[in-house]
Amino acid sequence: MNNKAQPVEMSENVEQEWNADDRTYSVEGDHYEIGYETAKRSGEIIEPGTSLSGDARITAEKSREVTKEVFPAAVSEFDGYSDALGIPDDEMLWHFTPGIDGSCSAMAIETDDGILIGRNYDFFYSESRRHFIHTVPDQGYAHVGVHEGLVGGRFDGLNDQGLFVSFNGAGFPDHSAVGMPFHLVVRYLLAKCESAVDARDTLRDLPLREPKSYLLADSDSAFVVEAHPEQTAVRTPNAGLLVATNHFIHSEMEAFKPPWDNSVQRRNRLLEFSNLDSPTIEDLQVGLRDHEAPVCGHEDGMATLWSCVSELSTGRISYALGAPCRNRYSWTITPRVE
Repeated sequence: MNNKAQPVEMSENVEQEWNADDRTYSVEGDHYEIGYETAKRSGEIIEPGTSLSGDARITAEKSREVTKEVFPAAVSEFDGYSDALGIPDDEMLWHFTPGIDGSCSAMAIETDDGILIGRNYDFFYSESRRHFIHTVPDQGYAHVGVHEGLVGGRFDGLNDQGLFVSFNGAGFPDHSAVGMPFHLVVRYLLAKCESAVDARDTLRDLPLREPKSYLLADSDSAFVVEAHPEQTAVRTPNAGLLVATNHFIHSEMEAFKPPWDNSVQRRNRLLEFSNLDSPTIEDLQVGLRDHEAPVCGHEDGMATLWSCVSELSTGRISYALGAPCRNRYSWTITPRVE
């Protein structure tokens, strides 16, 4: 692999990136208190005034009830968020059925010193809230992760047991499907699971609302769970490398989300890491800056909004607040000691 990052033209999307609401902070307490504090930090709910009706409302209400059965603390966090901002429940109901896809890239690499993680989150620049939160709940594991405005949710993160969790989009959901939304799945696994094996088994038993791939890793093992409301399948590293982009690879899952060009190009680019004898965190950072596939994107809808790397044996994770080609991995945190 070419270890030189390609230069990127500083175009109008730089201003969009730099105007994003990037923040780092800590919250602690019970989940109601965490929801209340997160809302106060946010100042407003995303897409205010959104109200559901008809079948969409019924699906969201059923998904909220399913979530409450599995993860009641998350619904309590919604209550705190609502009370802090004086928002009626109707305007928060759609957060149980967001139905977004996304174009993310993630990898886990086995080394002599344990597993390394690299991950880019790609979406629209209009998703401008990117809060990097260290969460210390009264019950459950402390964790760090990214909250982009979907109440209670995290899109990726690391907990104090050394477990990393992230999601990758795999197509839009059936609008009638009922289950726990992806952003609360990530949060649930970070709060409840102590290892990648634990997270793998837990995830496969959850009622899932939409198709996604989930990368689950600790210092000893890594899995990609390709998940659809109808079934799931598990992939493990091949030649010490595990890659997830935005199509399903497992033979039992491919029909749910077949390959598409950009996703295949990013996957093939990251698979080149198998050619490295002793990959390092610095190698991962270079790979995540790639503009040939591109792994680091700047086209709206596939724009890299943040990036993270982790050497899981250390329990540390580092985030670049923006595209990694022009932002340093400047926020480094160890959730088990912070």
